[in-house]
Amino acid sequence: MVDFRLTEEQRALRQRARNFVNDEAKQLVSDLDKQSNPEDCISEILMRRCSELGFRTLALPESYGGGGVEDTITIGIVCEELGVADLSLASIPVNGRKLLHMLNPDVTSEEVRKKWMKEYCDDPAFMVAIAMTEPDSGGDNILPYDAEGAGVQTIAVPSGDDYVVNGRKQFIAHAGIAGLYVVFTRTDPTRGMSNGCTSFLIPKDHPGMDFGRVHDKMGFRLLRNQEIIFENCRVPKEWMLGPLHGGLASMRAGLRSDGILNAARCLGVARRAFEEIVNWCKGRVQGGKPVIEHQVIACELADMHVTLQAMRALVWSVAWSIDHEPPDPKAVPGVMAYCTENAFEIAHKAAELAGGMGVMKNMPFEKLLRDAFCIKHLDGGNYLKRFKVAAAL
Repeated sequence: MVDFRLTEEQRALRQRARNFVNDEAKQLVSDLDKQSNPEDCISEILMRRCSELGFRTLALPESYGGGGVEDTITIGIVCEELGVADLSLASIPVNGRKLLHMLNPDVTSEEVRKKWMKEYCDDPAFMVAIAMTEPDSGGDNILPYDAEGAGVQTIAVPSGDDYVVNGRKQFIAHAGIAGLYVVFTRTDPTRGMSNGCTSFLIPKDHPGMDFGRVHDKMGFRLLRNQEIIFENCRVPKEWMLGPLHGGLASMRAGLRSDGILNAARCLGVARRAFEEIVNWCKGRVQGGKPVIEHQVIACELADMHVTLQAMRALVWSVAWSIDHEPPDPKAVPGVMAYCTENAFEIAHKAAELAGGMGVMKNMPFEKLLRDAFCIKHLDGGNYLKRFKVAAAL
């Protein structure tokens, strides 16, 4: 039998995150989101505070300087709490876990693991970026669509002891500010993505790697997305991550379970939307009484509450199974699709119930709605997640 009662340590960690969100993050997040220039939406203050509080390095082993938290539910709890302030803020503990799983012992040496995880833990602003999406390839990388001309087209050609990389990436999270880039390239253009793609570890400021425009998004604005441009970028062969032509398999093995933390982030934005609209409905008087006392609105709020509880139960159930059961290829994409769709529906309903105030910039609802819509587009979008579930049935 599974017992989801939180331990003292989990409750303390949840309270630490909740205090940070309420006392520091909410107002700063609101101010940053309003900046017209997307480059001004990023806050090193928030990043460093997440480092000081242990959230950024939570999932990394203690031997490298991290928090040593291996339990997926615990990391998910922190993601939910930070997501109450902002979905982008909740990406910070996810980033450290991605580094851990990308540098798994099956694809790299202990020397490489130690080097980068120690640098990550020692630098309070260090992030990792995973560079796969390109102007003409996105979802076909995730399926993958194994045709010769589909998927990643950034090319890596052997040259002596190096590979020479040329191409362009876009929509890359943390580009321009990350200290390390996991770059996916095509090393055999005659093959499909499954057996013609190779990934490399490329550090920041490496010659031949430059950055293009910062993408101006409708929501999720505190998460920087930017183009990366490779022009005759020489990469030593020893920076290869995993076997030659095995980059996609390496990514799948490393990151298969981390999508559950994106679902946990959805709990944060959904909970914030729900809490904000409940408080608003208690204070808004129409027809001689608070609108929460009107039966139609009360029923809508009740449905939102039950949906939120169902989302959390599913996230925790799948998070527990990741740590204790054999992998189920349906589980993570299924819960991601369910939670992203329902987070958007809760944010949408909250904005509707707020009436004219639901679209005002000085109210929280329109930002929550923008953010909840954007997260539906992560990891290939929800149709691809459904395709994965269906393929595994």
